[in-house]
Parts: sequence; C-alpha cells; structure tokens
Amino acid sequence: MEIALCGQCHPRLYTQTSKNAPPRYTCTARNKGWLQSQNCRPAPLIQAHLLDSHVEEWFLRELGDGLIFETVYDPGNGIPERIAETRANRERLRADREAGLYDSPDDASWFRERYTAMGRELVALEAEPQRAPGMVRRPTGETVADRWFRAPDIQARKEILIDLGIRVTLFPASAPVRWVPGFVHGPEQNPTGVL
Repeated sequence: MEIALCGQCHPRLYTQTSKNAPPRYTCTARNKGWLQSQNCRPAPLIQAHLLDSHVEEWFLRELGDGLIFETVYDPGNGIPERIAETRANRERLRADREAGLYDSPDDASWFRERYTAMGRELVALEAEPQRAPGMVRRPTGETVADRWFRAPDIQARKEILIDLGIRVTLFPASAPVRWVPGFVHGPEQNPTGVL
C-alpha cells in the first residue's frame, strides 16, 4: 500500500540506502523510465528519519486524541423476546384454566396469583426500552496515540496510517506549488511562510 507519494509525478516513494548516507525516501520513477515521471526534476528527497518524525509529529497533533471505535455484534437486551415468552406463558395458563385443569379452590388461588404476577411482569417489560440486536460501534477506551505508542515497530505504525487513510505527499523544496487536490501545502498554505 502506498503511504508516501511523489508530489510531482505521484508514484510511491522508495527508500534508498547507501554506505555514505542515511536511509532516505525519494522518487525513483524517472530513473526507472516511467513515462509519467519524465519531467520529475528534481525528484523529492528526504532523510527517512526526518520524514518519519515530521509525519509522527503531525499525526499525533492532528489525530492523537481521537478515540478508536470497534464494530461489534450487540445481542440486544432481549425485551421483545421476553415479552413474547411471557404472553405465550399467560395464554397457555389461561388455556389450561379454560380446559378445567385448575378447578379446585387452592388451584384457583394459585392461578390468580400466577396470572397476576405475569401481568405485572408484562407491564414492567413493556415499560423498559427495547434494544434490538445488531452491529454497533462503540469506543474501545483507547486513543489513536495509545495505539501508536503501543505499536511494536515501524510496520505496525504504517498499518495504523493505512487504516486511517493517511497519505504523505513529498515535494522537492524548489517546487513552486505544493498541493494535491483538495489540500494546499507549503508556503501557499501559510502566508507568513512559517510552517
């Protein structure tokens, strides 16, 4: 997945290493002969640790306090099912009474008590708010910064950036306009020139 892109010709940036210089991100598309990159001069270039620290600083400032949500299945509170079950039990009890199963005086007393208790239970259940089962989003109690600092390595941090749709566009310092559709970057964004 592409995270760092060339601001001039738009392919992904690659890491270059050499014996004499620290690792750096650069656009190598022109050197590979890509037609879309034939005018990519000068190619953007930055030391890897500098870009990583700039991205981390921006990312934590802009998104670090954001809560992380998870989508999980909520079985609901079962109120509709309990109401249906209580009504069915009441109907069975009433059918048994009508069939003559509770004719003795002590059975009639038990039937009245049980039937009244079921009626009260139904009233109480119908007064409770019903929550249907389904998928819900709920906060995990974790922030983006928590997940960032717990990431075991750079690859895990890159995956966090990918999950959140973050893309870094790198322009050479001499680029007259530094922008991608919808976003203005560089000196044009801040008229004072202080970034």
